[in-house]
Amino acid sequence: MLCNWKNVLVFNTLTRNCRQFATKQRTFREVKIPVPWGHIAGKWWDPSDKRPILAIHGWQDNCGSFDRLIPLLNEDVGVLAIDLPGHGYSSRLPPGMYYHNMNYPIIIRHISNYFKWPKVSLMGHSLGGISCFLYTTLFPELVDFLICIDGVKPLYKKNNGPRMALGIQELLKYDELSRNPEEPPSYVMDVMKKKLTALNNESISIEHCHHILDRNIAQSKSDPNKYYFTRDPRLKARLILNWSQKDLLEGAYRVTSPILMIKFSGSGYYEEKENFYEILEALKRASKAAEMHYIDGPHHTHLNNPETVYMIINKFIETHDIEKRDIGGIVKDIL
Repeated sequence: MLCNWKNVLVFNTLTRNCRQFATKQRTFREVKIPVPWGHIAGKWWDPSDKRPILAIHGWQDNCGSFDRLIPLLNEDVGVLAIDLPGHGYSSRLPPGMYYHNMNYPIIIRHISNYFKWPKVSLMGHSLGGISCFLYTTLFPELVDFLICIDGVKPLYKKNNGPRMALGIQELLKYDELSRNPEEPPSYVMDVMKKKLTALNNESISIEHCHHILDRNIAQSKSDPNKYYFTRDPRLKARLILNWSQKDLLEGAYRVTSPILMIKFSGSGYYEEKENFYEILEALKRASKAAEMHYIDGPHHTHLNNPETVYMIINKFIETHDIEKRDIGGIVKDIL
């Protein structure tokens, strides 16, 4: 059944009977892709009869992060935007397991194998961009192009031992919370919006935060006027896996496929920025075509103001979308 909604996705946390939606005349279908611990959920934006671009969101977001960008992209190429494990509608990792940044290249490999994609096209925001970069350093011959939006390399932190120790303590705390049968704290919708927009220096606008909230909350059973966050609490534990700058530099020289990088002016580097520019120079040398663009705006500009980036992305796709897409379309089992 097609919901004939013209310009915007309707936000409704209570009713999700329509499994295919329309926004600006581009439709998507809700999907669930099987993985050994459960499923990876997502939205497959048409066309769905051929290999799509795989889109990966940032930390504690979900595939709704791309709701306003994807309808503006090249309509000849489909996009499969997924919820990472513990986010959105995707299954959480098993109890006791840690969410680290190598989980996500593994997810890309699971999905690529499931659909038998000969190559994968990647687009990621923040942690998603980092995941795309890492996957490409590991499997450079299997990536036809990648688009990294305000996130490319993993952060390198000196003296990481104390951070790792603290991260393990946080894991134990949040792992216990994740197994607590009691309902998490709940809040009225206005408070939920403020809590979400407060992240990343208020980079998500109140006006558009519902695109993230829709897949991140559930209605309280004790008070129907309140909601609680459904993402896995273990996601809050800081990362304990640290990459050396030397390893990242070696990996960057393996990225031979075309790469588009977009940096938002209101977002920081979160490490010594020289580390980023060293990787950038390596990518310029190794890649067939490396583009770097600087755009004014906060970390979620692709959601708040997608009109500032979509033309750059479309031009990149039109230039580098040269591999066949006839293998790897949608299958009935995941609808």
